[in-house]
Amino acid sequence: MHAPQRHTVAIGGLASLVALGTMAAAIAVPAAPQQDAGPERSAQLAGQIDPAKPRNVILIIGDGMDDSVITAARNYEYGAGGRFPALDALPFTGAMTTYGLQAGAGPDYPIAYVSDSAPTASAWSTGRKTIDGRISQGPSAASTTPGVDYETVLEKHHAAGKRVGNISTAEITDATPAAAGAHISQRGCQGPADAARSCAGEAKPAGRGSIAEQLVDNRIDVLMGGGRSRFQQATTAGPTALAYAQSRHGYRLVSDAAELDAVTSLSDGPVLGLFANGNLTPRYRPLVATAAGAGGPDTTCTPADRGTQPDLSTMMEKSIALLDNPDGFFLQAESAMIDKQEHASDICGAIGDLAELDETVAVALDYQRTHPDTLVVVTGDHAHSTQIVAGNPDDGVQRATVRTADGDPMTVAYSTNAVGSDHTGAQIRVAASGPQAANVTGVIDQTDLFHTLLGRAPSTLPGSGTPGPGTPGPGAPAPARPSASVLAGASALSTKALARRGLRVVVAAAGATTVRVRLVQRGRTLASRATRAAGGTLTLRTRKATRGPVRVVVTAIGRGGVATASDTVRVSRR
Repeated sequence: MHAPQRHTVAIGGLASLVALGTMAAAIAVPAAPQQDAGPERSAQLAGQIDPAKPRNVILIIGDGMDDSVITAARNYEYGAGGRFPALDALPFTGAMTTYGLQAGAGPDYPIAYVSDSAPTASAWSTGRKTIDGRISQGPSAASTTPGVDYETVLEKHHAAGKRVGNISTAEITDATPAAAGAHISQRGCQGPADAARSCAGEAKPAGRGSIAEQLVDNRIDVLMGGGRSRFQQATTAGPTALAYAQSRHGYRLVSDAAELDAVTSLSDGPVLGLFANGNLTPRYRPLVATAAGAGGPDTTCTPADRGTQPDLSTMMEKSIALLDNPDGFFLQAESAMIDKQEHASDICGAIGDLAELDETVAVALDYQRTHPDTLVVVTGDHAHSTQIVAGNPDDGVQRATVRTADGDPMTVAYSTNAVGSDHTGAQIRVAASGPQAANVTGVIDQTDLFHTLLGRAPSTLPGSGTPGPGTPGPGAPAPARPSASVLAGASALSTKALARRGLRVVVAAAGATTVRVRLVQRGRTLASRATRAAGGTLTLRTRKATRGPVRVVVTAIGRGGVATASDTVRVSRR
């Protein structure tokens, strides 16, 4: 875990790196003065409005991600004055309502002000409201009575000839990924045996079958997450759902990060990544809130042992590489353990998956910079009960305290259950970048997002062709391309040292608005941090490295493009 950072040292260029000499000397600077307001942004935002229909659509979901947990994770990772370099940089932001329906006689179904992930995910997937537990299927008189199947955004894009992908840190058969490519009355019918018990009328051969069977029947090109145990259940025909996926649809199974790295194209068939029997492991080990208060002013989150599982940003990089084609693609990615760990009142688990979501957004935006016809949308499915509180003994049913990047204690509380926590009905953030991204601004409903993901009929901007105030006119010089350099503080170190002390790094950048530093080994991101636009010093720690070379990669992003630089460190065994 990174050490608290109250100040960042800015380095002006490569010459400054050389002048540093060794990394041992500590550099202290006074606190920065208050920043000025910066330029008026209307022209800049106007320049990012693009009414064209997107060719590619990337939807990134933080399950249970509302403004409270975003703020808690931001405070912890970057401090109260910090910002997530990708999530908080999206130019268009709005609020989204998440209410659903209750079962009943219809056609006017009662409102459910607090919904679970099945109807909320179904809302943006189909453009229609439904009831709790229902997967892309309409409401009905009772939860056990199937409704009418609604075609999803993923299915529509696939039918139009686009490649499609669906990845998650949960079981890939869980509610949010299921809503993209399955239709069933109860979200628990994930595998064939589950469906036979709880959704008998919808099981094969009479019905569409379990969620696992439906996802592969839809021949989703890239399908990755947890949930191996669901695919190991036997179908009514005898073989397991996994064997069915392989024999009937030609899916190639990948089971860990190394096998995923080896896949280079879809020419040999669609890809099914099953990296755990259940959900994937969160980035941080749990810190579970209690009535007495867990953690304390010096508590920090500890990295978990995730074994050979890829993280979500790695799955995103690979998915984009496989799906990219002239006809376009649709990709849904879910950072699911935000919600799972919020249910468990585990603040560290939720923070880690939100930090991982930000890194995943950064991967999507990196692709978008060279493929500007790509729409990137980031949102949640519903709100949750994580609240930042003053830390008094009577603040919340359960409390936990951690030390943030400011070096100060932050207390969170959960108050919806005596043990664990649950969803709330508050509106949530939705943000976007790229063609038609402006449609997420204001207050929208999840069903409205469906139309943006599908691509709306393009409109004509008022005064098209006339540059606004502050907008470069014809012949104006293009913004300068950013520059970047990086120097690792050691040429070699052990896996133990990299996990405990970390690797100190000095970064220099110019002409950038966002600068991110990653440790990369065999194509897999082991650790990632952001620094200021001019660069700075930081420490990267990871327990995921193995023996061999590890690259320190800096990516500087600015109005003039993207610049990268790298340095290499050799890692030995303990």
